[in-house]
Amino acid sequence: MYALDGRMCAQLMNPDRPAWKEARHPTDAEKISAFDGFFAYCGKYEVDEAKHVMTHLPDVASWPGFVGSKQPRPYTFSDSGDLLMFSGKERDEPGAESYSITWRKVGSAPRLSP
Repeated sequence: MYALDGRMCAQLMNPDRPAWKEARHPTDAEKISAFDGFFAYCGKYEVDEAKHVMTHLPDVASWPGFVGSKQPRPYTFSDSGDLLMFSGKERDEPGAESYSITWRKVGSAPRLSP
């Protein structure tokens, strides 16, 4: 989610992460698996249109080391303008060589009547 006030929020989840056998009483292993399969952060963002790079500046994150970091995201827009696409080489994820994320515009901001 990107807001007009320069703030953003992202939640990424492995769709194949297993459910807990007992929803109210997960085991330690189930908790670790759930944490490993989910990542979220929110904060400000800056756009460098000339370089086609959006930088995320997390204030909060599920990974403590992400807070206060700068996360550059090379971006492009689809021809129709309703898709925002990030892609690049992965530096921080062992076993991953690259990433690609696509965001779809779902609506426009409501307009207030005078």
